Amino acid sequence: MRFPAFTVAVTREAGLWTAKVTDGLDGAEGEFKQFGDVDPGMRKVVANLTGLPAERFHLRWRYEFDDADATDLVLQYQEAERLAEEVAQWREGVRARLVATLNGQIPQRAIADLVGLSHQRVNQIARGPAPEAAAVAKPGRWVPL
Repeated sequence: MRFPAFTVAVTREAGLWTAKVTDGLDGAEGEFKQFGDVDPGMRKVVANLTGLPAERFHLRWRYEFDDADATDLVLQYQEAERLAEEVAQWREGVRARLVATLNGQIPQRAIADLVGLSHQRVNQIARGPAPEAAAVAKPGRWVPL
């Protein structure tokens, strides 16, 4: 099933993020103090105007600053942030499993040296639950250099 798609142009004006649907949805616009509020805010605006739930339409984003199109760079940055968060979560899970595995086999100070943390932080991790191996999955799209 195909869902309708709307293009949203995002700019920065007078200290606010302004967003406006540019392709046929009159009144679909908003102003936001924080960039993180633009996506959920515009989904709510479009949902209210169309009567569709947010999962039944797509938003295409266009970012314009000083009449220059920055869309590709903004989207690349957002993807890089998403990947960095996935990798950080993977690292934390692997580190917790490593600490749990080595705790009692070698001193916590040695573990701390290995993982680049203080021995106090290693002790905190060691006292917490160790994630299951299946829960510590390498991010699917991440490719090591």
